[in-house]
Amino acid sequence: MRERFRPDNFEGMTDVISLSTKTNGSIPGRFRVASAWLLAVVAVFIAVLLYFAALLVTAQTTENAPLSYVVATLVALVCAIGLARLSVRLRGGHKTSRKWLTEGVCLTVSLLLAAGLSWTWFGAPATYTPLPDSPAVQYWDLPTGSRIGYTRTAGTVTHAEPVLLVHGGPGAPSTTNDEFAGRLAAAGFAVYTYQQVGAGQSSRLDPKDYTIDRHIADLEAIRQKLAAPKVVLIGSSWGGQLTAHYMAAHPDNVAKAVVASPGAMSSDSFSDGSLTPTGNSDQSGQFAKHTRFAATFFLAQVGGLRAARTLMPADTADGLYQQFVHSLNMSAGCPDTAEADRSADSTAGYSLWVNVATLASASKAADPRPALRHNSTPVLVLRAQCDYLRWEVTREYRDTFPQSTMLTIDGAGHTALADKPAETGAAVAAFLTGESLPAKPYIAAEAPW
Repeated sequence: MRERFRPDNFEGMTDVISLSTKTNGSIPGRFRVASAWLLAVVAVFIAVLLYFAALLVTAQTTENAPLSYVVATLVALVCAIGLARLSVRLRGGHKTSRKWLTEGVCLTVSLLLAAGLSWTWFGAPATYTPLPDSPAVQYWDLPTGSRIGYTRTAGTVTHAEPVLLVHGGPGAPSTTNDEFAGRLAAAGFAVYTYQQVGAGQSSRLDPKDYTIDRHIADLEAIRQKLAAPKVVLIGSSWGGQLTAHYMAAHPDNVAKAVVASPGAMSSDSFSDGSLTPTGNSDQSGQFAKHTRFAATFFLAQVGGLRAARTLMPADTADGLYQQFVHSLNMSAGCPDTAEADRSADSTAGYSLWVNVATLASASKAADPRPALRHNSTPVLVLRAQCDYLRWEVTREYRDTFPQSTMLTIDGAGHTALADKPAETGAAVAAFLTGESLPAKPYIAAEAPW
């Protein structure tokens, strides 16, 4: 017989249904709670990311650091609170205390993290080493608006053309070429070691004014200051590149030129890079170690120079640049050669903003090679064995100038004039005076080592 319905049976069934509902509802409930807490954590990271986006965009557009930090903080505040409230709703909470607690935690953690990271990147000081004051330093006030610091090395001057040492970087004035300059002075030349605008003891400009054309104009103004119909240019690294561009713009104003470990003539010369494999490995490794410099350098390189200089003091940026360059192996072209220790002040006076801005300008400059192929100025090209730049970069100078001569320097790195001042000084002096060179010119297409 069918069992008659009884109230006590109904109560049992109700308990079973209730238990089943709670059990089945626990899965979506737990998922919702977990998602809510995950959103709260994600809110912190999104708020920090938007903080930096707002900080950089505002700094780039306004060049006002206080305003940039205010805008970035407001953006982070709105983001953190908004996502925190969404997290509370997702958990199904309606208690005011829960809402305020979640919002407070998200906001506090977001702002503390953003403030800590921005201080670590932009605010923390970095030791900057300026060039020491010296009574030997004199100044040219040029019609271009640049105030240029320089030193003059000379004995008995028997040659009319002044010699200008054009340093590398950009923004890396030489502090180690005194012996080399002295050897040229002993040969009868007046040697001027000048500090390009934006570096060393020379004047600083707004970064937008650091262009390759400005450096060319300064160099021409220096020639006119010296009242010299022609000058001798000796360019190292970037200085070799600047020398080439100057000669393309002023083909009749250079008596002779020397380029030592020169940088690539044109931005499209080597699309696959100008560094040797070991040079590239060394540079990449140092970028990984100097993450703060790397972040600043790449921010400036990709168009954020105004933001970078707005948020980071110049001395801090220059200090980071000095630390990075000091860590590089200038003899990385020889994998088995340990570089000699350099003094801490070997990068004194280095400046980052002029480096980034000038290189950006140079990358857009007209190719000088067509003009230089018809330039009859005698040019000495020095190739260092352990240079971290590829052989093809140096060879291009020899192959471009019709009146070029190449000599190789055994055991020297990228800073060949400082590494081997006796050898390079003798070779350059012989070239400038028309005497026999101390070695046979290198004419082969393949690398000499």
